[in-house]
This record gives sequence, C-alpha cells and structure tokens, in this order.
Amino acid sequence: MADNNVEIDLSDLLENPSEALDLELKRWLALDELTVRAKLARHIAALANHGGGYIVFGFNDDGSRDTNRPSSLEEYNHDTFSAIIKKYLTPVFQCQVSTVNAKGGDQYPIVRIPGHGSAPIAAKKNGPLDAKQRPQGICAGKYYIRKPGPESAPIESAEEWSPIIRRCVLNDRDRLLGDIASLVRAPIKQASTTHSRLVLWHKQGKERFRKSLEEAKKLDWPVSILQNHCQFCYLISKDDDDVIPEGSLLKVLDEVNNEVRDTVWTGWSMFYPFSREEIAPAYHPEHNDGTGINVLEANLMGDGEFDTSLPDFWRVTTDGRATISRPYREDRIRTVDALGRAAGTWMSPETIVRETAELVTHARQFAKRFDTTATVAFRCSWIGLKNRELMDFDRAIYWSPGRIAKANQGTAEGEWTNVQLAADWASVVAELACPILRLFGYIDCNPEMVERMAPRFIKL
Repeated sequence: MADNNVEIDLSDLLENPSEALDLELKRWLALDELTVRAKLARHIAALANHGGGYIVFGFNDDGSRDTNRPSSLEEYNHDTFSAIIKKYLTPVFQCQVSTVNAKGGDQYPIVRIPGHGSAPIAAKKNGPLDAKQRPQGICAGKYYIRKPGPESAPIESAEEWSPIIRRCVLNDRDRLLGDIASLVRAPIKQASTTHSRLVLWHKQGKERFRKSLEEAKKLDWPVSILQNHCQFCYLISKDDDDVIPEGSLLKVLDEVNNEVRDTVWTGWSMFYPFSREEIAPAYHPEHNDGTGINVLEANLMGDGEFDTSLPDFWRVTTDGRATISRPYREDRIRTVDALGRAAGTWMSPETIVRETAELVTHARQFAKRFDTTATVAFRCSWIGLKNRELMDFDRAIYWSPGRIAKANQGTAEGEWTNVQLAADWASVVAELACPILRLFGYIDCNPEMVERMAPRFIKL
C-alpha cells in the first residue's frame, strides 16, 4: 500500500468516481485473460499519451460499485501491470499500483499511469486474435490517446498529434539537460552481478575460440593465434525478458552493421553476418554441455587463406551479449610481405583504437534494439604484447621508436549508459584503449587523440 499522504490523495477518486479523459473506471476483471490484458494495455498507452492518469478498478462506467468483488486482490499488483506494459507497449515505463481504502472499509486498486517522456507510447504487439483473425484490444503500430466519451482510441488526424508533440519537445529538453549533466560523471562502477556475468561471458568466448583453433586443420598464420590475439566483449544490462527473437537476430545484426559503418568501415566488420554457407553464423548452445540459451556463433577460419579476411570467431546472444576474438592483422602474411616486418614484433596504435571504437559503436547501436537498456559493460583484452613495438601500417605516420611493451597482456573494463556512449564515445573508447597503449610507454593517449584518429577509421 502507498504511504498515507498518497492514499489520502487517491481516496478522492473513490468517493465520486466519474470517468474522464484522465480517469478510466474498470469493473473487477480476470487479469490473467489475454484479451483483458490487451485492452488494459490500450488504456494505459492512451492515458500515458494524454499526459498521465488513473485506472480505478471495482467500478462500473456510471460510477456505481461493481458488486462482483473477488475474494482476493493479490493479482492487482505492480508485477501484473509491468508485464502488460513490457509485452504490449514501447518505450517501456513503470506505473504505480496502490490499494486504497474507501469509506466503509472496502479496498480498491488504483493504477497511476505517468505521462510519456520524450517519445509517445506506441503499441508494439497485437492483442489476441478473434475468430476472424483480427487483433482484440490493441493493434501493433498504433498510438492511442484519450478521446471524448471517454474512450482510448488510435490517433487519426494531424491535429490529434499536436499536444503530444508539444509534450515530447518539453520532455526532451529536460532529458537533454539531464544527459549533459550525466556526461561529466565518471564511468559507472560495475555492479558485482554485471561484472561476474561479463567475466563469465568473456571466459566462455575464450574457451570456444580456443576449441575452434584446435579444430582448424588448414589454418595458416605466422604466429600462434592462441598466444597472439585480442578479445572484445560487451553486455547490455536491461530487463531479463527484453530479448530479440532468434529469427530476427541476423537481420538486426545486419542493420547494426550498416549503422556502424558511419563511424568505422575498413571492409572487414566485427560481427558481420556472412551468408556463405561455410562461414554463415549458426545457433549453438551457450555451454559446451549443450545447456543454456542458443547463441549465434560465427567461425571465420574458413579454408585457411586470409589475404582479405581475418580468422575471427564471434558470438552474439538474443539477450544482448557479444564477444569477438581475432588475431592481430599486423601478423598476417600479407602484412609481413608488404611491410617487411616480422609477425609478432609490432602493433599499430590506430588499430587498437579503431577496433575499440568499432566495438563501442556496435554496442551502442545494438543496445537501441532493446526497450529497457540501462547500461553497457565492456571487457577488452589483448594477449601477446610483450616485445612488440608501436608503429603504423602507414609509413607516413610517425611513432617514436623504442615504445616496446614489457607486459604480455592487458585488460580494460568499464560500464556506461547508452547516452554516454552516444554523446561522449571518444572518452569511452579512450578509457578502454589507452591503458593498453600505456603498456607500450605511450602516455599521451586521451579522448582528443581518439577524435583526431576518427577520420581514418573509414577506409572505404
């Protein structure tokens, strides 16, 4: 139950109940019925797009009390309405559910619906179909508002959009101010559960990569890939039931790849969903014993020839996790022949920064596909650094000689909101890439350096 002050305010709704644009009266309902839940979703969306309002249960349309009171009000709880919102509406939001005492002692559930934010509320899923295959209660793609009657109905004219657009502009102004303020804050300290999940995901990816290397009989690479490679991981924190359907994941990855190319495009993208049969991604169980969710996995070892490719290995899940392991392109036979520098002896600073930027951009775009994204956590590791020296693929770009790594491996981690990833991406990239460059004795890595490099991230 809400605190006393809130209950007093809400009790006013019970004394003289009358349906209005911001108030919907409902009889006692069986909240486990799909059609009932779909109709409630329509009313919730309309009230949110109206700027907020209430649903009061236990009353007929004329304001009289419904005498068919259930024996228990337990199903009128936050989880019930949260599930309805998550299933049918986007963007997802929270409502408040209170059980309020009326005069005489009877209790009535009241659901407070907040107004929409910087975007109006839309229906993302149809209600159950009737005998004629028509959706009942709510239709996907519709924007519902409160209309005289009152009723909750779809927007049908440009005039009906006007008040919603005005509220969106005002709300977006407040959001923008909040976003700007958030950018000056330090990276979020990873929660223990998020960090442990990310470390486990990183470990599983490394094990699968190692296994794929063992099975690659025709692999032709100048140095040991197991001892000379990088691994990039990210994990999107959100509601557990906010997932992408398995049948849609390939399409989503293709869309994300196209968006990433606006920032990084070398001709060989991370997490690219190839269609050629021998390297096309396929679903595998998450764990080696066949348990866990299905994971989309791509093994690009191919036929062992890597003139224009890399033997990448990547995994992506429908719940927002991604990991990719790849050897260093500095060690490729083609590179050794072109530059005359032995594999395993050097490392390009631009490659370290560019690949980190590609990962961050991919994570940001992928996170947009989820309705409840809170943060994205990263874990990036490089192994086989010892005795490598900084230099560039482009001989015209000068790096002072003698910047040689003494440590063999390094790992960088961090967690940021999606707003920070979008508006201050250079700082995020620097937080992840600069610690590795410092292992080579290069201490001048910073967000400004990332921004100076950025125009070179698009090669095509």
